[in-house]
Amino acid sequence: MSVARYTFFALRQINVHSKGASHLLTSCRVLPTVSIYPARNNSFFRHEDNDRLWASVTGVSNTGKKKGRGKKQRSIINLHKGQIIGEGRAGMVWPGLTSETKRGDEIIKRSQHGPKQEYFDNIIKQRGAKQTFRSVKLMPLQRGWTGTTRAGTRSYPPDPVGDYDFEGFETRILQLKKVTNTSGTVKAVFRFSAMVVVGNKNGIGGYAVAKAKKWDAAVRKATNQAAQRLQYLHRYEGHTLNHNFFSQQTATKVYAFRKEEGYGLVCHRCLKTICDTIGIHNMYAKVEGSTKNIQNLTKAFFNGLREQETHQELADRLKLHVVEIRKEHDYLPVVVASPCDGVVTKEPPPKEELNFETLYFDGKMSLQKGKKRPFYADDEGHKRAERHRRMFRIQQKARHERMIYELEPPIMPKESEES
Repeated sequence: MSVARYTFFALRQINVHSKGASHLLTSCRVLPTVSIYPARNNSFFRHEDNDRLWASVTGVSNTGKKKGRGKKQRSIINLHKGQIIGEGRAGMVWPGLTSETKRGDEIIKRSQHGPKQEYFDNIIKQRGAKQTFRSVKLMPLQRGWTGTTRAGTRSYPPDPVGDYDFEGFETRILQLKKVTNTSGTVKAVFRFSAMVVVGNKNGIGGYAVAKAKKWDAAVRKATNQAAQRLQYLHRYEGHTLNHNFFSQQTATKVYAFRKEEGYGLVCHRCLKTICDTIGIHNMYAKVEGSTKNIQNLTKAFFNGLREQETHQELADRLKLHVVEIRKEHDYLPVVVASPCDGVVTKEPPPKEELNFETLYFDGKMSLQKGKKRPFYADDEGHKRAERHRRMFRIQQKARHERMIYELEPPIMPKESEES
């Protein structure tokens, strides 16, 4: 870089008074040489804001986003972290900001004490530390299936429609995931897809899937759509299914079995959430095929519930009496439904399987796994114990029967020593 050197001359006029006459004298003095360097007062870093500067370092162009770049881009560092107002490299003492204004009778003035090396080391340490995100602690009743997802959690009830405010309805999130749509002209567009189920725990329920740019908006949109698609699902005695059924949606198969009161819900966690929302308290269900597809699983279960047949509808269709035999009724047959017109066929209809347990399975059966062979089955001690157990396996029962039929004297209790 060339340096321009300039020499400046200074003229000064001096009035000289001598013998009543004044004279002007001009003096000349040469000033020292001044060196002028070209400087730029404006810079890219002066007129751009913080977000624009970080975007130039960590951002990816639209073309790069289409090609999948920027997956491991550099994260933005908060340069203000660890800094204190008033502290800097000069190490100034500012009364009223970094120190007291008065110490006893002495007024503290602005001074310089030198830079603090520990202060700058702490700033660099905090900038290099990794950011840790603390999970929000939720109440046990507000938690979902796992601690890392919102699936299974409760949400707000649907928005009122006119004068109806959906009092008593509950909303549960079944699935919340991030989806993307990539085309040849537009970059990848990310949105959230939410699937929720809405019910009043009294036989009314519905589900819907919606998408939005924010997850809470997607949940709200799906909730309102599900509230407009409610359907009545009949329950037997208000706690279980009308009958066992089989339902399939693509590769997802659901085998649902009705159970007695007090059995509980033994099924997939998604089906358990749906049953809690609808009001089914006792059921066993087995899912085969694709068990992780929540949408197909929900559709298959709702289709099976909607296509249920009541006992009266079954009696009218088969023209037969529907008889229930329960253990708590000492296996006494109880007629629960009869044909409405009173006409009962004397012969069963052809090609109809009258076994109520598998009547609605369409000839399909769930996979029954055999009992696992124990690891000690080939051990010699286990075989010896099995042979000994096989020799006396029915002796106690046989002796009990002999005592009943008086073929053997009964066992009398031992008398106490006092008697």
